[in-house]
Amino acid sequence: MILHIQNIPPQYKLILKYHRRKQQVKKMTTTKNEKPCAGRFMLLLIFLFSLHLERSFAQQKNYFQQIVDYKIEVTLDDENHLLQGKISMQYTNKSPDVLDRIGMHLWPNAFSNKNTEFGKQKLLHRKTKFYDAKPDELGSIQNLRFTVNKDEVRLEYLKNKPDQAWLHLKNPLLPGNTIIIETPFTVKIPVSFSRLGHVGQTYQITQWYPKPAVYDHKGWHLMPNLDQGEFYSEFGNFEVSIKIPENYVVGATGTLETETEKEFLKQRISLTDQFIKDGVEKFSNLLASSKKFKIITYKAEQVHDFAWFADKKFYVQKDEVVLESGKKIETWAMFNTLGAWTDAVKYVGRAIAFYSKHIGEYPYPQATAVHSALSAGAGMEYPMITVIGNERFAKSLDQVITHEVGHNWFYGILASNEREHPYLDEGLNSYYEDRYMEEYYPNSSNDNLGMMSKFTGGFEENELIYQYMGRSYLDQFPDQHSENFSLINYGNDVYTKSSRLFEDAEEYLGVDNFDRIMKKYYEAWKFKHPYPEDLEKVYSENTEKNMDWLFHYFLTTNKKMDYRISKIKHQNDSVLLSIKNSGQVPAPFLITGMQENQIKYSKWIDGFQGSRKVTLPKESVDHYIIDPKFQSYDLYRHNNTIRNHGIFKKIEPLQFKLFPVVDNPGKTEIGITPVVGRNSYNGFMAGLYISQPYFPPRVWTFNAMPMYSFGNKSLSGKAHAAWSKHFSEGALHSIKIGIHAKRFGYDEKQVLKEALNYMQFSPYVEVTLNTPPSKFIQSKFSYQFHHIRDEVTDFNATDSTFRISHLNNQIHELKYIYENPKILSPQSFTALLQFENYQDAFAKNQNYLRADLEFNQKFRIQNKRYFELRVAGSFFPLNSQRKSTAIAARNEQNFIRGSAGASFQGYHDYTNENLFLGRSRDEGIWSQQIMIRQGGMKIAPGISQRNNLGNTNQFLTAVNLSTDLPIKYIGNIIRPYFDAVYMDDNFSNKNVWLMSGGINIHIAGDVWNIYFPLYHSTNIRDLYKSLNGNSYGKQICFSFQLKFFKLYDILSLI
Repeated sequence: MILHIQNIPPQYKLILKYHRRKQQVKKMTTTKNEKPCAGRFMLLLIFLFSLHLERSFAQQKNYFQQIVDYKIEVTLDDENHLLQGKISMQYTNKSPDVLDRIGMHLWPNAFSNKNTEFGKQKLLHRKTKFYDAKPDELGSIQNLRFTVNKDEVRLEYLKNKPDQAWLHLKNPLLPGNTIIIETPFTVKIPVSFSRLGHVGQTYQITQWYPKPAVYDHKGWHLMPNLDQGEFYSEFGNFEVSIKIPENYVVGATGTLETETEKEFLKQRISLTDQFIKDGVEKFSNLLASSKKFKIITYKAEQVHDFAWFADKKFYVQKDEVVLESGKKIETWAMFNTLGAWTDAVKYVGRAIAFYSKHIGEYPYPQATAVHSALSAGAGMEYPMITVIGNERFAKSLDQVITHEVGHNWFYGILASNEREHPYLDEGLNSYYEDRYMEEYYPNSSNDNLGMMSKFTGGFEENELIYQYMGRSYLDQFPDQHSENFSLINYGNDVYTKSSRLFEDAEEYLGVDNFDRIMKKYYEAWKFKHPYPEDLEKVYSENTEKNMDWLFHYFLTTNKKMDYRISKIKHQNDSVLLSIKNSGQVPAPFLITGMQENQIKYSKWIDGFQGSRKVTLPKESVDHYIIDPKFQSYDLYRHNNTIRNHGIFKKIEPLQFKLFPVVDNPGKTEIGITPVVGRNSYNGFMAGLYISQPYFPPRVWTFNAMPMYSFGNKSLSGKAHAAWSKHFSEGALHSIKIGIHAKRFGYDEKQVLKEALNYMQFSPYVEVTLNTPPSKFIQSKFSYQFHHIRDEVTDFNATDSTFRISHLNNQIHELKYIYENPKILSPQSFTALLQFENYQDAFAKNQNYLRADLEFNQKFRIQNKRYFELRVAGSFFPLNSQRKSTAIAARNEQNFIRGSAGASFQGYHDYTNENLFLGRSRDEGIWSQQIMIRQGGMKIAPGISQRNNLGNTNQFLTAVNLSTDLPIKYIGNIIRPYFDAVYMDDNFSNKNVWLMSGGINIHIAGDVWNIYFPLYHSTNIRDLYKSLNGNSYGKQICFSFQLKFFKLYDILSLI
């Protein structure tokens, strides 16, 4: 029989390879009289044994769990911020597989350089503190010399991932066998960038020792140390001895075993009680560290991590909570300021009791909350201990402590892979945190509304966020890898959305059934590694109700729920409601009859697709409503209500509102907001802004702004209407179809002594592509057709008078925009094609096709300081007036159109898309307004000089440079700039260079920019000299553009 290794079960190839190597070595040392029959026979036995093992372990392969027991000795050097230690790990292979290597996490190395996965994620979240860190502020783990069963082994780092490595075994580790892994190590403790760190001589020692990665039935789970996305480790027992200067207070995972330290803490508790009573703070971490050291030892069983915190200032409180079974749990609070923290130990005990009652009894002997530095969220959990950042108020401190203590269940005991399935920890835990807060702080969710309720339509904060993000399809489904989420969505969707979904499940199933199921889950999976399918299986085995809406829709897809009541029909003793599911999620929903805002009747309806008739008992009610408390994730709430009587049963009462910020689903709100404006031709304008509420977005949107112009005594204003469609999957994110309309003045003719107006209609289609939400990249195409009807002056030769006639223009625009706002080097690209067919003054057909290309790149030079590069070009693939010496102007369109400018002034804006306050002005301050388009130069010689220099009917290319200065406070306000344009000059019919530079005063977040020139090339300087009354003041120009916050800008504020 010939054995081919590729036909053998893969987990046993290692055995055969290992045995073959031994046989080859033996052959080399075998004498001529020796025969290798025994070796062949042994090989056959191993193969047959492997087949037996394959059958024996086939079913067990579905679930197994490795065991790692730790013994660690470590010394804190607080002068150099080092940990010197040695670790011994007893690793037991409980899998059915033969292992030739062990995945190792060396997580302090995440802080070793700014190019680690941790460093990259920080930049993705627009945080630059770590990127800007000095070398002595970084961290690492070094001096590793791994041995396995006393034999030295090779450590192989993953490429460009210094916090992940493979430990190669000399001998394969067979199922059921145990090895001892040992190494010394030195940890350089970084300053506080995330979880592991120090602030002065306060220490947060977390994810600090070499740790094997989890190996389970889905394979190895090597992962980097990240801010967003937590950890996954093997269960085992810990014995940790810490050598530290004796005036430090330490809080840690596990049970304190050192009697002298227990006495030290007892004295500290007594002093703390006295200081709280006296209202004074006397401890300090500025005290010199003791020259004497102490060794304190902790032991912990059935945990998968060990963390400790050390501070010379810690105040200490100790208490005890008795669970329903009579079991007593020690509770501790260690903090470095009084105030709200004086009740912290009570919050710890109350949280332990709450979670034990509703999920399952706390299995550990103690729980500790520590107040210390934290640069990753409000709190962070570890087995038996949690660290809390700065919380000023008792209620918020209680909430954060409860959440983090709760993670002893969801992370600590039910140890799911939070990196890959974060909702299993954060979502479920947030649900119980919300229940806790409702029990001890009823109606607290409305505390933050207050006066804002007038503007928010009574919406609670999380509902508002979902309505905005969900309708914009910017949200993400919870059950995906934590690295996929944007920073905003990690909070909104992993924590809040998941929590509310399980709240829906509780309402639907009933709280008793829900608690019964979750207790089953706890008992089945405590001290194990459950996956989402395991939680779903517990639900399916313990309820007959269909929970696919939760596990197969809301948690795993971005599909939406949108029920609407379409019709009501009264029968003899019942009411028949016709309800349609306009969404894609067949979730259950609550239908309620309301009488004067009081609930008269409620009924849960099982979810469905399509349409269904629902029969309800006839009650004396005003109206029926789906989900009256806004608890579910129904996308559009305006269609959730129908009145019992009346003609227009589905139309909410009309309400006019001065500032309609947030849509009130109980009203049809029309916003009427006074507005004023001014430009050179209309003069002062006053009117009304008529609109829907601003948030959240709708499928159909409209707004109108009619205004009266006092300057030319006419009506002006603008309007917009649009329809949009979003997609939950695929290449497209959204399609938007709309139309803009406006009427304003654009010129003034002295012969008529009145302004000339334009009327414009611009229908458009905009297609936005799907991009990774975590990167905030925008990529979209648009097509827009502009129909512009201009008032123009004509001379009537019959009576020698001027009169107003009309000129129609039709311009086609195709545009692509790409924006990537990455923090170190944000960039954007715009491509615009503009086409027009027109007749000139001689009734001759003309046309042009102009392409405007623009690339912008910023280069970070220090925190919030950038060097900016803009490269642009305009050229004409088609232009029937390419050789003309005339240049187009917005108000002179009889001869030529579509010219491009080295500087983009009001007369270049043929489609009226930019806000120019004096669009056709040739003198005065408004004539000196520019926009950074086309050539991007900061000169404004005016419309009368357009044929002399700076415009082209053929091509131009431009480079625009500007930079912030490394000066505190004003470095991004006073900015040098330099522009260079190479172009075909219309007047001289030659290719020329134009150059200019100066100082830009940058005001109000790039809304206003004023440009003071210090240098012009000779041709520009000569042009300005030729102007009548030339002065330096006429060379100063400015730009003005309204800008709105983008979603990624909010990250800089978090």
